[in-house]
Amino acid sequence: MSAEALWLDGNGVAGMLADAFGVDVTAAPRRCQSCHTVSTVGQHRAYLAAGVVLRCPACGDLAARVVSLPDRYVVQVRGTWTFELPHDG
Repeated sequence: MSAEALWLDGNGVAGMLADAFGVDVTAAPRRCQSCHTVSTVGQHRAYLAAGVVLRCPACGDLAARVVSLPDRYVVQVRGTWTFELPHDG
């Protein structure tokens, strides 16, 4: 099995991320805390296990962990995430 077969890009888990964050976040930029590369969340590598682990596409450092439990999502993010969210106003 090739290394590429072990992960999806962040767009592959867009539905789960939208459920967890309440909006589509795949176009949001994230700056890696290790290599300082800025990539959209959709460009990150998504590894599936008991939840989803997102890793920086440049250096592979941890970007986020998202776990879906029966009554909530547990989300841990690292690095600098920038969201522009609409509001009524």
